[in-house]
Amino acid sequence: MFAIILLSIASCIIYYYTFVARVRYARDIPTAKPCYPLIGNGFSFMEKSPVKLFLNVVQPFTQYERWFKVWLGPQLILCTSHPILAESVLNHPKCLEKPFFYSFVQLEHGILTRNYQRWKRYRKVLSPAFSTSKVSNALPSFVACASSLMAKLELMLDKRSTISLAPLLSDCMLNMIFSTTLGVNAVEQHEAKNILTNLDSLFQMISARAINALYHYDWIYKFTSNYREETKSRTECYRVVDKVLALRRQALENASYEASDSPAMLDRLLTTIDDGPLTDTEIVHNIYSIVGAGNDTTAHSIGHTCLFLAMHPTVQNKLHQELCDVFYHRDDPITEENLKKLTFMECVLKESLRLAPPGATVAREAQEDLHVDGQFIPRGTTVVVSLFALHRRKDFWGADADQFDPERFLPNRSEGRPSAVFMPFNTGSRNCLGSRYAMMAMKVILTMIVRSFKLHTSMKMEQMKFRFDIALKQEEGYLIQFERRVN
Repeated sequence: MFAIILLSIASCIIYYYTFVARVRYARDIPTAKPCYPLIGNGFSFMEKSPVKLFLNVVQPFTQYERWFKVWLGPQLILCTSHPILAESVLNHPKCLEKPFFYSFVQLEHGILTRNYQRWKRYRKVLSPAFSTSKVSNALPSFVACASSLMAKLELMLDKRSTISLAPLLSDCMLNMIFSTTLGVNAVEQHEAKNILTNLDSLFQMISARAINALYHYDWIYKFTSNYREETKSRTECYRVVDKVLALRRQALENASYEASDSPAMLDRLLTTIDDGPLTDTEIVHNIYSIVGAGNDTTAHSIGHTCLFLAMHPTVQNKLHQELCDVFYHRDDPITEENLKKLTFMECVLKESLRLAPPGATVAREAQEDLHVDGQFIPRGTTVVVSLFALHRRKDFWGADADQFDPERFLPNRSEGRPSAVFMPFNTGSRNCLGSRYAMMAMKVILTMIVRSFKLHTSMKMEQMKFRFDIALKQEEGYLIQFERRVN
């Protein structure tokens, strides 16, 4: 009896510390509903359907104007979609660590690492490979890969008019990344398909684990089917990239140029001596980070843009007219100078990134006690920001915030708009390293597609089904009817 009494007292003390004393700072912050004792909001995030899961995650961000809190079991998480709060958190010098669930990616020794000090070193090594000059030098590779995509589209169009763009765009981006950052001219078709299939599966498993409190514990997760599928997919992805790494090491041994002059990011990883050479694990993790994150986000951003254009023929016609004004003939070469003249295309891409930001949700962990706009946030607190909800706030974007209108990014309509309401590539020192790379790649591919084809779809904006994943995706891919343009 005495032991039972002691156990009961201990349980009460643990409960009080976990759910009352430790989180007293957030007692006036509203809680997302439904919320239950002990499991918190867990039921909302155990949904098997990726589409329903996405809706469950986004819904409370659209309901609360400023802060709200979510419970993942005993873990309290602060959430917001307010631009001022989001910018303050993401730019705060004491809120630069990534929270625990980023470790589920298992790339702790790469640019996606949770640890800020490690990240600073990797960023320093990799930044020159994504400089303006290096991205400009990669333009011929972008054009070559996009031309290959166009050839595949032409062949498919002979058999059917409706084409699923997702696998084609992913394959194109994979070849771009391998050629420009890893120094490999092309990926064999069967290997590319294998990587893309397994990356998609891997990211789904990681995303599902991040918001399921039970799966946070390794001793539980290792007995699940998700763990088995994740392990299999990870092994397949690593196998191909390991092969690329071995070939590039061999090529560098016979290279007659300095690695700093090489367009390949991998060469910098293999030869850097600042603060000592990188370990094999660090090199491998950085390769996987660039290949996985870069391919998935950019390919699906182009897919969303094409889908938006297919839904809005007037916008598509205006973009095509701009391309005709800049490129007199369909086969005129794509140069950096011409791409800079495509001001309306810039608006189209920005509007697409607003409605479908590649990283729909970002999170940070406070390294020290801090205050954000009057709200105390203790050390170790996880803060989650929904860029998807932020980009659609009617109080900042207007009553038509859910509609596709590229002209909202024209200078006369952008004047006075706070910069924090639009951050498709994140913001602060841990923003996206490859934003310039992604924008140029998207411009090249979109230029080729719209110059050659009219895009059609019966889908409406309200029918779009976003999936919960590491990168924002459509559940049904990007099914679009292609019609050849007449010169």
